[in-house]
Amino acid sequence: MQVGASSSCFFPLVTEKSLDNVLSLGFKQTEVFFNTSSELEEPFVKQLRKNTDDHGAKVLSVHPFSSALESNCIFAEYERRYDDFISLYQKHFHAAALLGAKNVVIHGSVAVQKRNMSEEFYFDRFASLVELGKKEGVNVCQENVVRFRSQSVDFLKRMRDYLGDDFHMVFDVKQAIRSGYDPFYVADEFKNEITHIHLSDNTPEVDCMPPGRGTFDFKRLFQMMNDADYKGGYVIEIYSKGYDVMNELAFSKQYLDSIKL
Repeated sequence: MQVGASSSCFFPLVTEKSLDNVLSLGFKQTEVFFNTSSELEEPFVKQLRKNTDDHGAKVLSVHPFSSALESNCIFAEYERRYDDFISLYQKHFHAAALLGAKNVVIHGSVAVQKRNMSEEFYFDRFASLVELGKKEGVNVCQENVVRFRSQSVDFLKRMRDYLGDDFHMVFDVKQAIRSGYDPFYVADEFKNEITHIHLSDNTPEVDCMPPGRGTFDFKRLFQMMNDADYKGGYVIEIYSKGYDVMNELAFSKQYLDSIKL
């Protein structure tokens, strides 16, 4: 088992340098967090792929920079806005394919909207993303995110029932905690649908820390997913504010690599 790290850990450093930092630390798996539309152009994406290949590493997932816009531009009633905006997601899916990534991370709609959309409307819109992703050979995945509809386990269960085999999930440890759940409960409930995992540590007082700095039982999570025949990846996703990210990621990599099942 290998653990990777997301380029988002170094935000607001530019994406290519963030990725280079991840690779220079010896991570062989990563998630690319795009930060603007120009980074989706093929020459830029192909250079990221070359840099990754040169380090013998693999991009597991892509995170769109436009997550904050999804409520109003994808999961809203104004059809023309959807038609204008969907091309941005097609570009993300194509970029993921160029990078060799299998997963694209979607936040979806905020939990409280000015105009309440039915769950069926949400699920159908998500299904439209799934179909576009299939054309590029990538999984379009719902992440559990606090203050979004996906913060609710019950909502995610209904989404799973509606989409069936097209439901794929990115499980984020810190987001489960922020949503008021035991992360092991969430992981166990969706262990067969999770295709990608965001790792962070925590304590009773702090909900997001570099792995190895808190009290989270990573071995328990790894064993649970291993028992479920999990084939996806694990990437560290922490925030740069307040941390010496290079040193902390180096520490976290050593800590997580030492865990034996």
